[in-house]
Amino acid sequence: MISHIYKCIFLHKGRTGGTSIENSFGCLMESDKKHLTQSQSREEYKEYWDTYFKFTIVRNPLDWMVSCYHHNKQVNSDFFLERFGKDITKMSFEDYIEWSKDVPNLSNSFLDNPDELDYIINFENLQKGFDIVCESIGKSKSTLEKIESSNHKPYMEYYTNQEVINYVEDKYGNIY
Repeated sequence: MISHIYKCIFLHKGRTGGTSIENSFGCLMESDKKHLTQSQSREEYKEYWDTYFKFTIVRNPLDWMVSCYHHNKQVNSDFFLERFGKDITKMSFEDYIEWSKDVPNLSNSFLDNPDELDYIINFENLQKGFDIVCESIGKSKSTLEKIESSNHKPYMEYYTNQEVINYVEDKYGNIY
């Protein structure tokens, strides 16, 4: 997402509260532009990349994976059935993790150079981090609305063995 009013670029990794950020700017992105990686954003917004304030959100990878699992079961099950021939509504969390190991779009290549960003918000402190971004770009602070949040138990209740924890942390924890 780019805001020319506030001269900022937001890199929106899925399942991190980014839709709430976009909504606060009055700028809900179309699906093909919603989750651009850092390299895609750098290319898409190259004219502004060096001068605009750039920020993103990171989330504990264990929590993020549980959120992905539930969101995909609750919202994207038809897509997964059509694209991959998998009925994820019938998958356990551990089956989903095992299956996702071979799905390229779940890779963690979202950020290629975090040092280029002006601020990284931790999902666990989303509102506080957003307030800091607002101060930095001259936007009035506003309370973020919860949008597209998945409904599930606390994330650690899904991890029943250390091997799965290690896999998720190793694969998705490099920028948390």
